[in-house]
Amino acid sequence: MPAALELKQVLTRQVLRQLAGDRSFERGEDYFDSGQVLSLVEHAGKLIATVQGTDAYQVVLSTDGAALAYTCTCPVGAERSFCKHCVAVGLAWLANTFETSGASGKKKATAAETPVVTLDDVRSWLEKQDTKALVEIILEQATQDDHLRERLLLQSAKAAGKGVNIAAIRKAIRRATRTGGFVHYREAYDFTRGIEQVVDSIADLLEAGHATEVIELAEYALGEVEDATMHMDDSDGYMGGVLSRLQELHLAACRQVKPDPEALAERLFNWELRTQFDTFYGAASTYPELLGEHGLAAYRRYAEAVWADQPQVGPGQKDPEEFGKRHRITHIMETLARQSGDIESLVAVKARNLTNAHAFLQIAEIYRQAKRHDQALDWAERGVKAFPKNTDHRRVNF
Repeated sequence: MPAALELKQVLTRQVLRQLAGDRSFERGEDYFDSGQVLSLVEHAGKLIATVQGTDAYQVVLSTDGAALAYTCTCPVGAERSFCKHCVAVGLAWLANTFETSGASGKKKATAAETPVVTLDDVRSWLEKQDTKALVEIILEQATQDDHLRERLLLQSAKAAGKGVNIAAIRKAIRRATRTGGFVHYREAYDFTRGIEQVVDSIADLLEAGHATEVIELAEYALGEVEDATMHMDDSDGYMGGVLSRLQELHLAACRQVKPDPEALAERLFNWELRTQFDTFYGAASTYPELLGEHGLAAYRRYAEAVWADQPQVGPGQKDPEEFGKRHRITHIMETLARQSGDIESLVAVKARNLTNAHAFLQIAEIYRQAKRHDQALDWAERGVKAFPKNTDHRRVNF
């Protein structure tokens, strides 16, 4: 892969217009001309700025190979589109970086109001300041910046005394996941960033060797994140990424400390059965080496007890739990059957729900793959007979 080009090689007025389109480019020019680009900073090949629109939006411009990469927290930016705010930031940087011919006096005046400051400049200034003065600056900013305040509180909690302050971190998780009502689409990105900051702290604990505490905190955070997701518009799937990362941390921590397999099996099974998300989905196939023989046996006992209460449903019937508890326990039983390698056990699970034509085809495919062609054909024919009208054409072809 070729090395990424520098900003000056990819960020031009022409590129801004091509990415934004004429209308958004012109609106971005208006934003730049009226001085709505604030706190423009350049650091490590990135431009970071705040643009004042309907709200204050955060823009980041950088390079991705030979292309201009961009993000903006506005609704258009959330759709991965190059918005007027990105245009305004690009124009502000160009005005400060190049004294191009044809630039209007108005633009030059605006550029002077939004100078590009690098974080290297900030570092040089900070290094000259008194420690006490820096502490006061940070604390003052923390009173206004929720993310910074949470980060400082977490760092303080980890540094206080020996061991890990579990109570303080659990409190931070609760604060970060408190929705205070409904989190709308435009607020979802910032809301999730606050949670990710706490997850970063949990990841730091794992690197520091506190795997036992990470297991407890990851499970607690998963519950709080699931609950928060129920009270927000997460159309872009930000919270799904948080849930995935917490599960990865949980698995990594379990691999370090190897918790009691039967207790782990009970927690994983109960979570997998009740969740409305994919939390610990397919746990028996994700944690097999950690569960071992005894843990998997316990997991199977829990599953079979719930499975025994699931009624047989056939053509013309409907199970109200089809997309809820029944769906989850069915997947659990299928996972266990596939692990055992017993074809008949897998078929028995599939055959518990024959409410649709595709179920017959799935069983037929299981037998075909096992080269048991007579049984495969029998199940395909049974499906045609059970669903003679509007039947699944794939089963007829089979």
